[in-house]
Amino acid sequence: MGVQKTPIDLAMSLPTTASVSAKGHFPVPLYERNYMENPALADAFKVFRPPSLVGIADAIWDLNIPDAGAAKTLTIKHAPSTSLFLIAQYRAPLRPDRQFGSNGGSHSKHQLCAVQLQTGVVTTRPNGPLGSIVICLKPEAAARITGEPLQSFADTKIDLHSLFNPAEVSLLGEMLCEAQSSRERVTIAESFLLRLTRQLRPPSVACHAAARLRSNPALPVLQLASQLDISRRHLSRSFQATFGTSPKQFMRLARIEKALAARQDGQAWADIAYACGFSDQTHLIRDFNAIIGQPPKDFFRVLDASSGVRLMQFYRPKH
Repeated sequence: MGVQKTPIDLAMSLPTTASVSAKGHFPVPLYERNYMENPALADAFKVFRPPSLVGIADAIWDLNIPDAGAAKTLTIKHAPSTSLFLIAQYRAPLRPDRQFGSNGGSHSKHQLCAVQLQTGVVTTRPNGPLGSIVICLKPEAAARITGEPLQSFADTKIDLHSLFNPAEVSLLGEMLCEAQSSRERVTIAESFLLRLTRQLRPPSVACHAAARLRSNPALPVLQLASQLDISRRHLSRSFQATFGTSPKQFMRLARIEKALAARQDGQAWADIAYACGFSDQTHLIRDFNAIIGQPPKDFFRVLDASSGVRLMQFYRPKH
């Protein structure tokens, strides 16, 4: 496809609910509230949802910890997601580690990249000041903005310079480095994204299908095709052409994404299995293993509050 890929030896993903202010700005993710005891982290994670990007992006995140000592206390895990993330690091680039089962490794640093984690778990341990803008693109919009199937970004980092206009990408990086506040950085990212969406084609039937599956991953494919007034075969072909994967595989990923959010909110596994469309808990565990690379109990064991490890989901499904 003419873009330079760096396989994520082993990538990056991540939302969370947050308390909303009068300005529509979500300043503190709830699962980070235990960090508030450290003054250096009190304003570290902010999420914005610009009205201009409705239908395009779920959110724009600013991860901002200028204090190197405070940043080094964090260990952040990222799980697979249906979203495509455009990441711009305005401080020292990070080198996350990815693990899938017994296989793992680090991947190269990219200041500006696009990535979608479809399998495994990524762990980020800042070794200095942290500064990253993360644009959480809806999958149905990502395919139209990039002109590439979502599968092209699966467990792969693609430099933004090889995906979009190199001069505009370089300017984006420079402006973010010079910006003095989260709101200024998010405004810069919003403007960049709006320029990319000026001549978007109308969403295809596959884009509508992806949006529905993401909202309700328990929806049977045959029923989805009926709702869209097309045959199942037509849906599968259109979905494969747009996203590079099948509706069923996309649904599996959406189910795990929703299950992760529900479990973080304290729901029981039996309730999660039912709400996410799994036939039973065994079905949930099997798919969890296939996508995350380990059983749910092992994955969540390291997320115990006393361990200092936190799971970040940049897109967090409603449940």
